[in-house]
Amino acid sequence: MTAISIHMPYWGKAGEDGYHLLTYHSLDVAAVGKELLAIHPTLAERLAHLLDIDRKTLEFLAVFLLALHDLGKFSVRFQNLRPDLLNALQNRASGKEYNERHDTLGFMLWHKKIKALFHELGLVKVGKGRRVSSGEVALDAWIAAVTGHHGTPPKPINLLLEDYFEEEDQGAAESFVEAVTRLLIPDGFIFPEINDQVMKKASWWIAGFTVLCDWIGSNSDYFIRQSHIEPLEVYWERSRDRAHKAIAATELLPTAPADSMRLSELIQGIDTAESTPLQKLASGLSLGNGPQMFILEDVTGAGKTEAALILAQRLMADGRAQGIYFGLPTMATANAMYQRLGSHGYRQLYQVGTQPSLVLAHGAAHLSDDFRQSIVPPASTSDGEYRNDEPAASAHCSQWLADNRKKALLADAGIGTIDQALLAILPSRHQSLRLLGLLGKVLLVDEVHACDTYMHRLLCRLLKAHATAGGSVILLSATLPQKQRQALTASFQEGLGSRVDELNMAGYPLLTQVGDNTILEESVSTRAVVRRHVTVRCMEDIEAVEREIAMTIENDQCACWIRNTVGDALETYTRLRARYPEWNIELFHARYAMADRLDIEQRVLDRFGKSSRHEQRAGRLLIATQVVEQSLDLDFDYLVTDLAPIDLIIQRAGRLRRHGRDSHGNPVEAPDQRGTPVLGVYVPVWQDEPDHNWFAGTFNRAQGIYPDHGQLWLTHKLLREQGGFHMPEDARFLIESVYAFDADIPEGLLGRASRAQGDARAEASMADLNGLDIDQGYNDPAINRWWDDTRTPTRLGELTTTLWLACWQDGRIRPWRDDLPFAWQQSSVNIRSALISGTRMPDNISEDVISNCREVLPAKGKWGVLVIMTEHDNNEWLATITNDRGQESTLHYAAEYGLLTDSDYKNVEGVFA
Repeated sequence: MTAISIHMPYWGKAGEDGYHLLTYHSLDVAAVGKELLAIHPTLAERLAHLLDIDRKTLEFLAVFLLALHDLGKFSVRFQNLRPDLLNALQNRASGKEYNERHDTLGFMLWHKKIKALFHELGLVKVGKGRRVSSGEVALDAWIAAVTGHHGTPPKPINLLLEDYFEEEDQGAAESFVEAVTRLLIPDGFIFPEINDQVMKKASWWIAGFTVLCDWIGSNSDYFIRQSHIEPLEVYWERSRDRAHKAIAATELLPTAPADSMRLSELIQGIDTAESTPLQKLASGLSLGNGPQMFILEDVTGAGKTEAALILAQRLMADGRAQGIYFGLPTMATANAMYQRLGSHGYRQLYQVGTQPSLVLAHGAAHLSDDFRQSIVPPASTSDGEYRNDEPAASAHCSQWLADNRKKALLADAGIGTIDQALLAILPSRHQSLRLLGLLGKVLLVDEVHACDTYMHRLLCRLLKAHATAGGSVILLSATLPQKQRQALTASFQEGLGSRVDELNMAGYPLLTQVGDNTILEESVSTRAVVRRHVTVRCMEDIEAVEREIAMTIENDQCACWIRNTVGDALETYTRLRARYPEWNIELFHARYAMADRLDIEQRVLDRFGKSSRHEQRAGRLLIATQVVEQSLDLDFDYLVTDLAPIDLIIQRAGRLRRHGRDSHGNPVEAPDQRGTPVLGVYVPVWQDEPDHNWFAGTFNRAQGIYPDHGQLWLTHKLLREQGGFHMPEDARFLIESVYAFDADIPEGLLGRASRAQGDARAEASMADLNGLDIDQGYNDPAINRWWDDTRTPTRLGELTTTLWLACWQDGRIRPWRDDLPFAWQQSSVNIRSALISGTRMPDNISEDVISNCREVLPAKGKWGVLVIMTEHDNNEWLATITNDRGQESTLHYAAEYGLLTDSDYKNVEGVFA
């Protein structure tokens, strides 16, 4: 029986209920790893495959090396964080301060002491001559992954060992390693020769596995603090039992995929006989061998989501995946998909009687009532008792998985923003845990065409990493430019280690299937019900736009005008409301407090959504920005849009007469009866040879929103010449006519086009700079910065700052929307960082009151600015802010208009009645 008799270091979380010895915590984490690998054989197999070793060898290595994750805490500098325990446990004192992270100290101790001990113990094959064996190189990478378990790798520094580890510390660490070797490593075991490049790639997932084991093994609800000494063998058995219970409490238990699934079971109300051509193709095509990537390009209404889930279920049933993560472009689309699948559909991916977890993953997931209601504490169910072990019908998620976005991807099924997945390949703390969460899942990404250059480049990195780990991918899109589709397929093939093939087919709709050294491109037929012809009417005069809208309103129909900027939307809303006071006009943009935006969003869905009826729609006008472009299922009788790139014009046209309705606008289960849809496009005056100011002269505020004015001119040219488009027949032609490499741009716009292309290349370079290189390994010394996930740039564009809107009223500070749960989050709004660097508080509020308010803000206000507003009249609130140049200005807020700067306010001044 093994007991360490040298001084016993404590672990580091000492409290009123005692302290835990470092030796025992180290075994707790190793025990969690052993139980996870035993409970999840597919996880063990995938990690073994990544390392190119057998599963039994993986288990020996992983469990043993997990026990070494906290080597740095043997340092007297760490132990001296509690001088009382240093004296009580080790009978010594020290004046040394803890001034270096213990992960870095552990990695240093490995290099300068423990590695030599491995040689003495015969654990590593010695290289010939001066050559270092591949086993030693692999161990360096593995130890870096396990010691770097607090979200970042250990720092590459060269410190004097004796300054941080006194002789007693080194001896204790060596005794511990020797004892753990006897406990966990069979006699004669030698660490295998692992290829250096293989180990570097695998190190990311090893790091994530270590983080997971450490988080569970640090849970004092299951791993009781123990300060009395007992043989390691005795403690090890008790720790394994505790680990099993802790894993069960987190619900990190395997859930068996369903063997088959009917479409009607996936989405309620769908008849298998009514499957779309894309869905039928997804149901019948060969899945090939190994990991697969599918790109589904089709029109709205083609059933892309259902087709993607059919493919995902087939991959899961074939043993190639155990779950899914569905990444969407916005929180609104993620919420909508969660509501769509959470009540019923996602369970159909798993066997009857199981309890798969479903998580909603984005920055405001806790504001979703549906998601909050799905969260259950350990050992309870959300829907009560069921007969014959029938599972609850609602969405289900354990409290442990739901309490941190970094853990969200570990759930059986996840729905959230694509950002949560992109964080896995950015230097965001604990990104390795996200990579681990995606391991063994089918990654689905919707609206891929909406990715800008930066996000597209990051997505390519994610695809490569996911393919490296043996993961499959399904991408959904409207029409992708050929060069973008080629880049996506090439990235996946690079991750597989196969040759990169050139794409050939340019048809549409199209299903592209990518495997190891194979690419298949198959055209998809289209149902008559989703074929559509849209007539386009370009209008150079704003009065002409207003006349078209007026005719629509007079005919008791509804209309929407999509403006490219908030300023233009505000100006249009104010002008039309003053000119037509009898009209029912609403305003919708992104610059509202969260709760106000959600309220407006719901009203918009009620009045213009799929189920809206004549009495809700008639005579209504919505002035909106891009918020209605892709996030909401809206259906307008008439739509006008400012000129935008062709793909966005097509996207916006998808909100025009989207669903079948009768002539009055009531929903019908039949072809639409409102006639040929007409899309209005507000455009600059046409010029065959435009000058550089062609677009900016009409859309001054929007000139930076879509900076490639050459593409805008090509879009205008196409729409003028074609007079409309047929979908899906014209889709590929329209996209390639604007985005092809050899598109003919007029000389007057070449300067702007060149600058825009240069900016796009800069965005791509920024993605390459920020993105992690999986090939270089977790301990890549080139990574010199790690961010918190709230500050990690998954998207570019102007930096934004969160404002916490508060009201000074009746002698107290209250959140703008204090009538709701999570009142501060519901009262938040984002604004360009350049506009605000600080705020001037009202003179009659004491600093103590303000400080107390900051204490209750999310993260104590660390990632935002508290803005305390005073009431100007019954509808408007004001605050004084300072911009990044130190200039003061007034910020205006009203539930009707949202957040206004001084320049915005000029457009609406005097109409806050």
